[in-house]
Amino acid sequence: MTATTLPFPPPGPLRRWLPSVAWILALGGMAAVLLLHIESVQTARGIQGGFGFLFQSAGFRISESLLAVSPDDPYWMSIAAGLVNTLTVAAVAIPLATALGIALGLMRLSSHALTARCAAAIIAPLRNTPVLLQLFVWYGLLLRLPDLRQAWSPLPSVLLSNRGLALPAVQGWLPYAAVLLLAVALAWRARRRWGNGAALAALAVAALAWALLPAMQVDLPVKRGLGLQGGWQPSIEFAALLIGLVVFHAAYIADIVRASVRAVPVGLVEAGQAMGLAPWGVLRLVIAPYATRVALPPYANQCLALVKNSTLAIAIGYQELMAVINTAITQTGLALEGIALAVAVYLTLALVLGGGLSAWNARNTRHGPGDTHGARLSDRPLWRATGSNPHPWRGKVLSTVLAVLLAAVAWTMLDWAVLRAVWLGDPAACANAAGACWAAVGENLPLLFFGTMSPADRYPAFIACAALLGGIGLTLGARRLPARARAAALAILLLIVISALTGWPWGGALIGPQRWGGLLVTLILAIAALAAAVPLAFALALLRRSGSRAGSLAAAGLIEAVRGVPLVTQLLFASFVLPMLLGGGVSKFSMALAALTLHTACLLAEVLRGALQAIPPGQMMAARALGMRPAPAYASVIWPQARRIAAPAALGVFVGAVKDTSLVSIIGVFDVLGAAKAVVAGTEWRPYHVEVYLAVALLYFAASLALSKVARRMEARAA
Repeated sequence: MTATTLPFPPPGPLRRWLPSVAWILALGGMAAVLLLHIESVQTARGIQGGFGFLFQSAGFRISESLLAVSPDDPYWMSIAAGLVNTLTVAAVAIPLATALGIALGLMRLSSHALTARCAAAIIAPLRNTPVLLQLFVWYGLLLRLPDLRQAWSPLPSVLLSNRGLALPAVQGWLPYAAVLLLAVALAWRARRRWGNGAALAALAVAALAWALLPAMQVDLPVKRGLGLQGGWQPSIEFAALLIGLVVFHAAYIADIVRASVRAVPVGLVEAGQAMGLAPWGVLRLVIAPYATRVALPPYANQCLALVKNSTLAIAIGYQELMAVINTAITQTGLALEGIALAVAVYLTLALVLGGGLSAWNARNTRHGPGDTHGARLSDRPLWRATGSNPHPWRGKVLSTVLAVLLAAVAWTMLDWAVLRAVWLGDPAACANAAGACWAAVGENLPLLFFGTMSPADRYPAFIACAALLGGIGLTLGARRLPARARAAALAILLLIVISALTGWPWGGALIGPQRWGGLLVTLILAIAALAAAVPLAFALALLRRSGSRAGSLAAAGLIEAVRGVPLVTQLLFASFVLPMLLGGGVSKFSMALAALTLHTACLLAEVLRGALQAIPPGQMMAARALGMRPAPAYASVIWPQARRIAAPAALGVFVGAVKDTSLVSIIGVFDVLGAAKAVVAGTEWRPYHVEVYLAVALLYFAASLALSKVARRMEARAA
């Protein structure tokens, strides 16, 4: 008996491409309508659109850049100087963060318990507090350095003061560096093709070229009057940005190093030991090459994240690319053109850096992953895996040295933070104290909790904050409660929040978003952004995996564009462009919520897409064979499995979203960090900004740590 098919003709070319053409026309039409509307708003304000402003005089000075520009130079030169500053920060920070991250990762893998715990204690606060808050802390600490007259000189001709760092500068080094790079590339190529003789000849030609180049000169910084002359003098803002980015991303790179080493198969290590390799030989020739292949993709993401986080320099006054473009937008009013220029530059940087790291990854993985079966190093400490320790006395010496150092650090911190601290009083009481001034936190708690809210609004805001915190604790901690009881309790707490902020049913005054501030803004912003991002992320993930070619490309384009552009740029886009699209009257809270929701949704969409791809196609086919329609099949078969697979990674996105709420202070939203900035803006409490920022960091650390523990619990349960 033969199977028969119905004689339906195959769809023609027009029918196959019609949905894609419709999608393209619809999206293009929407974009054209929005652009025309923005141009009409700019014209009504007397602003002539276009990119012609790039050739007009900028009128502002770039105080620090390798590319010298003046206020009379056009905007494009100022933007180019800002781009040079961004690239300078990235070029210096990426190698330093990589080296520090590798060191912390190896310490975390050590069989020496005290070393591993020290590394964990360093990594945890760096990962679980916002990078912008860390920049403020480092900036405050650097401002406490002595002035230039009493500058600290750790090395000859190296001066460190509250004006920045002064280093010897080498004049005329660029030709030498270019010849050296060219010689190394030619020697490596010649050695592979013609042997060692050709490589030595290339190096000899490079040495001859070096001899013909003009001599380099060392310019030393020298104190002259009240300032410095000569040398390279990076500002205190550059130093704070550099230190903040290096230590923040080094913590993430350390976890990447640890995970990649733990993924090395034990069989490869045992094979290296069987060949007679020493422990360091096993580490260098067996573990490092395999771990490098595993670590390259997440390491590339950290490099891209570091470049995007350099935009946070706008908050501490360092004039990088985004800060210069923001100044240009403020002067010209051309928000759409300025943001479009920033998006184009950052997407190009992401494409170039990501493409280079992808090519490196492809080169390292072209021979395949090797042995991918059997046990892995996993929980086995690195040094124990590479062989027994032939010198056990070194561990005892290391333990003694670390114990002494930790005791000294602990005593210093205890003495500063507790024993000599001032807990109550006015700024005059702190002026004569040798310890921390926690009175700056205690006296300004109302401002930190409620911002500029009136005293009449603070009591309802306190009730709303308590209900929101109770809902968060119930969601994360009360897993043993029945689902219905937990849902009912959450509904009651939500009703309390709504009643406190609207005044219903007792007839109180409505407290709108324009009057929110402090902790209330941070809580509502984080919860609302996460709640709105989940359905949007699910829709984007389904659209990207859909059969519609145009719909999939549209979703992919939106996701990749949002992921490739810094969140600061997206917040500035919402701040400048959304009022033009919606006709004004949009609160800053709504702008920040829209930007955070879209950013979180695009990150979460990729997590959900990966989880959906991990589900075998037979699951959906079996559900359809049982007569289920696509929507019920997704809801009852696919989604529960995808949610379980994606839960740990999704909670990691949620942790990032909670920390990202600190960035809304850049556009003037008065959240907890904005309130802390307001506290230290006053002349009375300005010397104690480190204590204020540390108190805010403790809040973010507690929230991130709670979410991280839930993620680890879900990951262990899934395993």
